Amino acid sequence: MKKDIKQNLPLLKYVPFWAFEWVLLFLSAVYFIKLSYTTNNLTLHYGVFFGIWSLSAIISRFYAYERNLTITKQLQRFILFSVLCAVFFYAVTLLSLQEVTWIPQVLVKSLITAFLLKAVAILTIFSLRKQTTAYQQNILVYNSGTGKNFIRDVRQLKRTGFQIYEAEKTLFRKESLERFKKMVMNDKIQTIYIPLEVAFKEAFSHILNLKWNKQVSLKLITDYNAPITGRKAQFYGLTQVTKYYISPLDSTTLRMLKRVFDVIFSGLVILTLLSWFVPLMALLIRLDSKGPTFFVQKRPGRFNKPFLCFKFRSMTVNNKTEKSAVRDDVRVTRIGKFIRKTSIDELPQFFNVLLGHMSIVGPRPNLSSQLDYYSPIINDYPKRMYLKPGITGLAQVSGARGGIEEDIEMKHRVKYDVFYIRNWSFTLDIKIIIRTAVNMIRGEDKAY
Repeated sequence: MKKDIKQNLPLLKYVPFWAFEWVLLFLSAVYFIKLSYTTNNLTLHYGVFFGIWSLSAIISRFYAYERNLTITKQLQRFILFSVLCAVFFYAVTLLSLQEVTWIPQVLVKSLITAFLLKAVAILTIFSLRKQTTAYQQNILVYNSGTGKNFIRDVRQLKRTGFQIYEAEKTLFRKESLERFKKMVMNDKIQTIYIPLEVAFKEAFSHILNLKWNKQVSLKLITDYNAPITGRKAQFYGLTQVTKYYISPLDSTTLRMLKRVFDVIFSGLVILTLLSWFVPLMALLIRLDSKGPTFFVQKRPGRFNKPFLCFKFRSMTVNNKTEKSAVRDDVRVTRIGKFIRKTSIDELPQFFNVLLGHMSIVGPRPNLSSQLDYYSPIINDYPKRMYLKPGITGLAQVSGARGGIEEDIEMKHRVKYDVFYIRNWSFTLDIKIIIRTAVNMIRGEDKAY
């Protein structure tokens, strides 16, 4: 949670500016509309006005405060924003059968107000980036031809707020990794800029791996002619910069949407199923063997942060909880064989999802002993901790589940987990959920 907050701090700094622009605009627009319209249906006009205003702002990126923002770029956005508003208002007037009328004076007055508010906000941000540490960003730039071009273009812009640390090539070598980390920590480096042509060389894979545990943000720099130009790319002069993404869930918006889905889905399961199923299972488990209904164990979660994982108890009470189950395990109770075969023992983890420890779909939370054992021998094993662990996952529905008899089996699971992290989508999540439900009904040979 702390890592997520820290990651979003740069965004939080601009909340006062968004509030300043939107609150004053809202008050002004309400006044203009109330003054100009005699209709009683003011609420409809307020809704249409701010709906169109918001849509136009999103398309034109009118309220974006990126580091490479210039006055010229903001003027271009204002023109595009104004045109979009006018077109949308005119279209709504034609399609609404006169329920909504378009009075140009309201739009003109609102645009003039927005222009003045934007001017104050932008000039204030530029000033803060020049003089205030909180609005500046320490960046480490790989000292090469492309890196030098980037440094030159940034310094010509003057309003980025970047405090540039130039790094010699030797600092990026694998044998200098500890010195590299120390410099990042001591100088409070927030972002590392590395040339695209260098980043994906095998010798620099250790730098890219820093992104997997969120130790640093990485951006790739190249010239204007590289094939990565797009909406996600930014230009500083003729130097192109794009963010190095591990997963689609690096997007704050997609991560929030996945969390909303998790909360709704787990909430429905708890209310409709677990509300009566938990008491029933409690009775059956207690009648079968002595001990608690739930088995609660510390498991490593996202970025190795431990959490208490809930399961229905399927074994007799023992002191070998760090030993994974094997086929015909003597610790498994009679009712335990059934609930493990059908994966019912995992159902209490919906409470973990609701608490934010887990997700519906993600890499399964392995044992702490497995993390300690496999991290040194499987290079990609720590990467599976990049996302929240899941109740179900791609590896599980693909048959990679059950006890581990050989290391190659864990390598197989890790490949599925890394694939899922790299290629996440809502469609993939839904497919995994459906396959999980089918497997629960059908039963699986490796579920024991």
